[in-house]
This record gives sequence, C-alpha cells and structure tokens, in this order.
Amino acid sequence: MKRLLLLTIILLCICTLLAAGCSTPAGQTAASPKSAGDSLVAQGETEFQNNNIHAAERLFVLAQENYTAAGDSGAALQARHRAAAMNLTVREFPYNRSQMETILATFYPDVPAAERASWLPCDQSQCIESDGETWYFQTTAMNVQYHNFSLIRKALAKMGSTPFYDQLTPYAFSPYAGTGHYVNPVAWEGTEDLSIPAGNLPESGTLRIWVPLPIETESQQNVTIISVEPAAYVKSSTGTDADIGMVYLEVPLENRTGDFVNVSARFRFTAYEQRFTIDPATVGEYNTSDPLYRKYTGSSRNIVVTPEIIRTAGEITGTETNPYLKAQKIYRYVISRPYSLVPHDRLNGLGIPETEYVSTTGFGDCGTQSMYFVALCRAAGIPARTTGGQQIVPGYGGDHFWSEYYLPGYGWIPNDVTVAEAAEWSYNATDAQREQYKQYYSENLDPYRYIIQLDADLPLVPDPGTTTAHVGALQAPKIVCDTCTADPDTGLPTTWTVTLVRV
Repeated sequence: MKRLLLLTIILLCICTLLAAGCSTPAGQTAASPKSAGDSLVAQGETEFQNNNIHAAERLFVLAQENYTAAGDSGAALQARHRAAAMNLTVREFPYNRSQMETILATFYPDVPAAERASWLPCDQSQCIESDGETWYFQTTAMNVQYHNFSLIRKALAKMGSTPFYDQLTPYAFSPYAGTGHYVNPVAWEGTEDLSIPAGNLPESGTLRIWVPLPIETESQQNVTIISVEPAAYVKSSTGTDADIGMVYLEVPLENRTGDFVNVSARFRFTAYEQRFTIDPATVGEYNTSDPLYRKYTGSSRNIVVTPEIIRTAGEITGTETNPYLKAQKIYRYVISRPYSLVPHDRLNGLGIPETEYVSTTGFGDCGTQSMYFVALCRAAGIPARTTGGQQIVPGYGGDHFWSEYYLPGYGWIPNDVTVAEAAEWSYNATDAQREQYKQYYSENLDPYRYIIQLDADLPLVPDPGTTTAHVGALQAPKIVCDTCTADPDTGLPTTWTVTLVRV
C-alpha cells in the first residue's frame, strides 16, 4: 500500500546522507541466559513505555540472543517479534533534526532558511520522538513538494512531463456516449518473482509464503493462472473468484538447493476501463438489513468508523441525502488534502489504523487516502471498499490502492483520489483541464490496473498466526519463518519483482 512515486526528481539526496545511529544499551549479566533474557525483556518493555524505542529494540535483540543460548525457542521467537515491532516503529524515521535541516537545504537551496524551518514542526512534517530526540520520516523532502504545488510544478517543468496526468489524460479527456460500464479492454500477462538468498536462512524449518495473484472482477476478467513454481511446495490457493487472490507455499529449508530460494508465478487477465454516467435521481434505495450493506458500512482493522470520522462525514455532506452526491462531496474533500507518503511500517508496528492516522494528522498516500474516503462513505451510510493491487501506468508501475462505493441500480462505482491529485502537479494544465481530469476519476477508472484484493484487511489464507506480517494489503509476498534468526518483515533480504506486459 505504500506509495505513488514521482520518478527520481525528488529521490537524489536521501541515499547520500547518513542515517542516524541507534542508542545501544549495555549488555546484561545474569546467572543464566534464561534469566538474563527475562530481565532484558522487562527492561525493553520499560524503555518502550518511556518512548525509548531504539533502546527497546536493542534490548529485545539481546533477549532473543539469551533465550536462544538457553535453548528456549518459544521465548526467543517472542523476543524476536518484539524487536521487529520496535524496528517497524522507528526504521522509517532515520534522520534527526540537524540531518533533516541539511537534507532540506540540499534539496531546496533557493528556498529561504526560515521557510524551510517552517516545514519541520511535526504538524507540518511527519516526525516522532524516541530516545530523547526528534526523528523525521525518510521521505520528508519529497512530501514537501507534494504539499507545495509551486515546487512540484517547477520540478516537473524541468522534466518536461507530469507523471500519471500525462499518461492518463487520453482516458480522462475522451468523450463517452456508450451504455456499457466496462469498455476498452487491455490484455495483460504478468510474471511475479521472489528470490531469497539462502545464506540468510537457517538449515531447518519451514518457510511459509503467501504470494499475491489476480482475481476475477467486473473490470478484470479472463483471469488465468498459468503457473506457480515450485509447484511441489504449493499447499493451497484462494482461486480467482475470491475477494483476495493468493497462493500459499511451504518450503522445507532442509531440502533447498542452490544459493537462493525462488518462487515465481505467471498469469493473464483482461482489464477494462470503467465508465459511468450517473443520474442522481435514478439511484435506488439501500437495503440496510442486507449483510453486505452492514459489512461495507462497518469497521475493519485499518478502516475504522470512529465518532470523529462520523462527525467529519456529517460536516462534509451536510443536509445532502442522495448517496451519489454525498460520495461526490466526500471525494472532493479527500482530494483537497495533499498527497503524502506515510510510515506504514510504523502504523502496522503500533497497530494504528490507517484512517485514524490520516484523520488526526492529515497525511495520507494512496492506501491511506483511499481508506479514508471509504471510512467517510461508510460513516455517511454509503457502502464502500478499498480495492488494491498494482498500477500499470507506463513508466510508473507499482503498488496502488483506490476506492469503490456502491450505488443501487448502478453497482460499484470506482474512483481514485490519489491519481486525481496528479492534476494539481501538472505545470502546464489549465484549470478547466484539471477539473475535467478530477471529475473523470470521481466515477471512472483507467484500465492500467492489476487487482489483487477487493478490500483492505482481508485475511491471509491460511492464517499465519502470531506474526508481524502486515495483512492490510497483499501487494508483495508475506513470509513467515519461525526458525529464522531475523524476522522476515524486518531482517530477511528479498527481491520481489512484478512485470506486467501488454499482450
């Protein structure tokens, strides 16, 4: 779920600057490794409660080492989980205040220092407190551009193009007088490849892997799974008619050969552009006792209909009662809030719902914004869901989420609150063109999509049990390895590639 990338225009300085170091607590001496582990865990929990997350992570790592020495694999695994949770909460925030000041000065040398300083308060950027210091989100400099259209337009003018906007205006600006909702089919063939260096894996145990696959929907049809390899390790698959597509493998590590563990999948599908022309007067009535209505107007792990969300939805929609017009108001509200890359790992590590984060901070990327739109719709009595997978826009493929809301008599109406914002990034679009582009994405969708799941927070099948794996989105494989020294989410190097070719 993570991001909508803007090429390399705003990536150049991050990799050239030093990440901040972590505080390292002193070692622990105890009568036995087991008792030392217990003491270190207790200290780690205390440091966590005191917001010394870097120190807490190191203590849990030391506890894991002591439990392993004591032969207590269960306690070692629990300590590993806690260390991974600490890592998830801080690893996206590698820069302290002075380092971030240097980054911004390098990025924006022509911007006065006082203006750059105004970007640094935590209500203007994304930062956290840990171990007595303020730490800044790794893409703060990128987010500054998203929040300042003059800066992003200047940068894109130098490039000579606007990502997403330039590639998708042929759809947004094309008149449509047809009657069908699913048009302009595009056939795609996809290949997914996972590679894990064997040197990072233990000699025994089982590597459990969930690999995403396409599903059949009204806008994604003729789905065919060509192959999944190694076929001998495939244990189950949800199939193409499920709400979320995946195949589950168990790899016995004692049987592996070669320098890598490799998993691959091949598939085909046809994606359709979605076009809707909606007459508000013809929208039907909801059956509020229908189980699907209750499902898609309720809460889930990351889409939470809180009293604050209900209040905000009421302020946005006012006295409007027509669900289509209410959804349009909510769409306009969400796209008025600037796009931002956000710390999904931290949210997952702390169990913070995506919708709560954007509601309280204002920051949101494609997944967070789409879930926020959905939560506001649900609060307004409109069934809605967050659809996810991959974006296949030429030159700009990657993980992506968008939204759908249900209208009786029409079905599921798509929108993309994040792609809509690309209109504001354009350095040469007119106001009328920006408006036309935004209106298109309020109830239509391009065919450059690979759909994996119909909604966020759908469970992995089978259930992985206790793990740090983030299951809100299945855009890359989920890996569980109880015998690994490092948690797969935080310390197991992998290579994951998705290639989609138009055929």
